[in-house]
Amino acid sequence: MTLFSRLLYTVIAFALLAASIMLIGVAVWRTTHGFWTGDGALDTMLDAIGLVIIAVAVADVGKFLFEEEVIADRELRRPAEARGSLTKFMTIMIVALSLESLVLIAKTSRDKMSDLAYPGLLMLVAIAALVGLGLFQKLSQNATAAVPPDREDDEEEKAKIAPEKRRENVPRKARGTPLLKGERQG
Repeated sequence: MTLFSRLLYTVIAFALLAASIMLIGVAVWRTTHGFWTGDGALDTMLDAIGLVIIAVAVADVGKFLFEEEVIADRELRRPAEARGSLTKFMTIMIVALSLESLVLIAKTSRDKMSDLAYPGLLMLVAIAALVGLGLFQKLSQNATAAVPPDREDDEEEKAKIAPEKRRENVPRKARGTPLLKGERQG
């Protein structure tokens, strides 16, 4: 990855983190202002919970981008890497959708029961996304198992292991493997 793209993703991640901190600040300010003025404390608290949920989701997306694009510096060459990244991202979105729909259900059930259609549909969307993620996991499991890891990756991992700890340097008897005919213990 080039230096420019690393810097770009770093700026985007920190901008998302700053936006989530500002959302939390707005939530705290609105809640305290609602309590001091007496303007519907419960409604302002539910609004603040919704803002905090959105802020956490935005911060998680920023963290995800920073970890995947800047720190890990990988290009998702294998299906397992793409599967893991997509699972992380979709989990963030599903949790945010679920929590937001719960807050909206609590909020609208206090006013008019006829307005529960939107929060209910939002919960159904979250459930559909969760089922879709599970289906994706199930269907992509075979593709992940069918694609062997790159030989380069195996060689790199072997090079990381200290030579004295490699399995081939340990005598058969110490590994618990029976000796072959004519092989001497050594």
